[in-house]
Amino acid sequence: MTYIVQLFTGAAGSVAFGILFHMKKKHLPLAALGGFLGWLLFIICRGFWGGVFFPTLAAAFGIDLYAEILARSCRSTSTSFFVTSVIPLIPGSTLYYCMRSVVEGNLHQAWNYGRDTFLYALGIAAGMSIAWAICDFLRKIRGKQEIS
Repeated sequence: MTYIVQLFTGAAGSVAFGILFHMKKKHLPLAALGGFLGWLLFIICRGFWGGVFFPTLAAAFGIDLYAEILARSCRSTSTSFFVTSVIPLIPGSTLYYCMRSVVEGNLHQAWNYGRDTFLYALGIAAGMSIAWAICDFLRKIRGKQEIS
């Protein structure tokens, strides 16, 4: 039951950020699906690997592929789909707990939360970068084949 609530709140958060970023209304369900699928991928990968980095990398990779596909089919930018869909992966709670631990003087706990926050952010950046590089490479190959 907890996972179902997480999946639907991830979708709702993605829609809320879509509204905040003035996304077209017809694209809001796609943003919700992106948030839902991204968090689902994170949950599944966390079951396999545990930890934070690899599940976040895999989820961000999947979200970026989803955003690239939607960008082509909806004739829009992939950034708008990626940013709204990646919202559930943003490490807000670990950053909050890190800062709270610093204020309370518990530096060991702050270090642990800070490390996790960094690994979330690195996983998002790495997953997005890898997917973007692959898509860009495939676009270049496809462009060369059309020229020939």
